[in-house]
Amino acid sequence: MINYGLKYKVSEISKILKVEKKLVKDWIYHFAEYLSSNANPEKGKERQFTTEDICTLGYISFYWEEEPDLENIKWGLNGGCQFESPFAELATEAMPVFLEFSEEILSKNVWMIGGMVGDQDILSLANSYKEAGDILVNIGINDETNKEIIYPAIYNYRHSIELYLKAILSEYKKTHKLKTLYLNFKNLIKENYQEEIPIWFENVILAFDEFDPEGTYLRYGNSLYNDELYINLPHLKLQIDWFSKSINRIEKNKQMSC
Repeated sequence: MINYGLKYKVSEISKILKVEKKLVKDWIYHFAEYLSSNANPEKGKERQFTTEDICTLGYISFYWEEEPDLENIKWGLNGGCQFESPFAELATEAMPVFLEFSEEILSKNVWMIGGMVGDQDILSLANSYKEAGDILVNIGINDETNKEIIYPAIYNYRHSIELYLKAILSEYKKTHKLKTLYLNFKNLIKENYQEEIPIWFENVILAFDEFDPEGTYLRYGNSLYNDELYINLPHLKLQIDWFSKSINRIEKNKQMSC
């Protein structure tokens, strides 16, 4: 099981450092003052180690010998050498990409997902994919050396289109086929608003549907289209922007009419 809480047992420390558990306990005895309080809990409680403890024990392990120089190891620990490379990397390797909530991990580089914040409405998610596509396209426009990011940019746009349509057609969440979604979307607009879909709007969807109907090409590179095509990046970005604004207006009108 993944250690999301960053509380490590003796057995996990033993596995990370590739040493016997008895040796870990010896280090705890000799270097208790350099470890967290939970590494030496009161009797009856299980030992728990932090990622900083992993760095400290990693440093001790590196300099441990059959007859170790304890004072020399303590000298290095006092200087903070355990938090420098390569020992700092031990904590990075042990830390999972997802973490349990903790006051200790709060920073501007932390983002919360799952739980009470896990349910993001589909329109907001579509806007997020569209905005990510905008960022990548802007990089591609301004930097000729970064053209390889255009495929992820186009995939973000393609996925945003799928999500935009699904935001209006909430009952069609299981399909990835743009044409199927579009035909139902077109019927809904005609029935509810007595409006015809603009040609440019339809062309955006049908172009992506013809090139990558289910999003597999842009994800995996298995092309279904035989001819080479060119993309004018500013034009693509502009039309996706129009598309996004149109869907957001429809959703706003839908909410106002409820």
